[in-house]
Amino acid sequence: MTANAVDNLRIREERLIDHERIYRIHESVFAGHREARLGDRLRRGNLAQISLVAERVTDPETGRHLSEGEGGLLGHVMVSRVELSGYPDRVLMALAPLAVLPQHQRHGIGKRLVISAVKRCRLLGAGAVVAAGHADFYTHLGFHPAGHYGLYCHHDDVPGSFVAFELLPDYLEGLGGEVQFPDTFSELGI
Repeated sequence: MTANAVDNLRIREERLIDHERIYRIHESVFAGHREARLGDRLRRGNLAQISLVAERVTDPETGRHLSEGEGGLLGHVMVSRVELSGYPDRVLMALAPLAVLPQHQRHGIGKRLVISAVKRCRLLGAGAVVAAGHADFYTHLGFHPAGHYGLYCHHDDVPGSFVAFELLPDYLEGLGGEVQFPDTFSELGI
């Protein structure tokens, strides 16, 4: 991909026709099929609040404009509601799963997906967003280690990999506690 490849992207809501390609994206990034199955299970259980794909706007070889659904999918992010133990009135969302095809990583596609997902979380009334993944990637986007807010979850198997981003000022201030993901995560061993 070229340096301006991120400008050749369209971020849009997933469609039914995208599901197989989304599965393959996650399958190509993660060992095993857990994250790929996670997306399918969250979708089937109506637990996905947001599901976005990144696709090309123009054909890289011909320069021809591609209509929605015609461009190749390069990445995907899904967002689901999570609960903060002891604070059921707090609206938190989790970014998971997130994947960009390996050959298209480090070109800003994941960043665009996360930024778009976070904006949509804000529109849905969320006060904070959490994620488990590469801390360097997320902290570059303004996330902080979740421990900074007194948050933890059983998905934090790598110290510092669980991060949080406040959409509303001081939304997590003085709360702390366990962030509880939908049962689908633990059922798949995630």
